[in-house]
Amino acid sequence: MHDNGAIKEEAIDEALKPLPPLTKRQKECLVFIFDYFSENHYYPTHREVAKQMDIKTNSAATFLDPLEKKGYIVKEPGKNRNIQLTKAAVLKLKLIESNKDGNKRGN
Repeated sequence: MHDNGAIKEEAIDEALKPLPPLTKRQKECLVFIFDYFSENHYYPTHREVAKQMDIKTNSAATFLDPLEKKGYIVKEPGKNRNIQLTKAAVLKLKLIESNKDGNKRGN
């Protein structure tokens, strides 16, 4: 039988694993995916990502492939809305947001 506390701790450790750094545009794309999901409760399509990034639809992979390779997103084949943020990416984005909020209060 597993200890629920140990399982949660393992999940947190996995989520806190360092993720590779992002370029400015990759971060912009990742934040868009996070914000889109937060507002709509489903992920954007490649077309919506491309529109946000002001690129051609078939060029969305320019941002999505590196995000997937770096461990920020996973893609489910065969689905229209196949982009999903990893747990580690969500945690990192929440930490970035809380840091922004803390900086706003400090000024």
